[in-house]
Amino acid sequence: MKKIRYYRAGRIRTLKPGIDQKQYELDHPDAVKICRVPSDTTLMEWANDGGCEAVDGCWTEPDGTCEHGLPSWMLALNMI
Repeated sequence: MKKIRYYRAGRIRTLKPGIDQKQYELDHPDAVKICRVPSDTTLMEWANDGGCEAVDGCWTEPDGTCEHGLPSWMLALNMI
């Protein structure tokens, strides 16, 4: 079974088996579904480019947030 992950309240959360995805989204409207957590190699490439994706896919500064207020992956993964 594929892991379903969300970014919510400053943490990456993985839904436990049996938790309904639609109900979770209704209960936590601030949760942002994430498709994948980037690899260390990808994070290094982004750092060399001078930017980083935010958890929703927007491009932002490595230590910044996107226009929607979501953190970069480096911030979300506590790398900065």
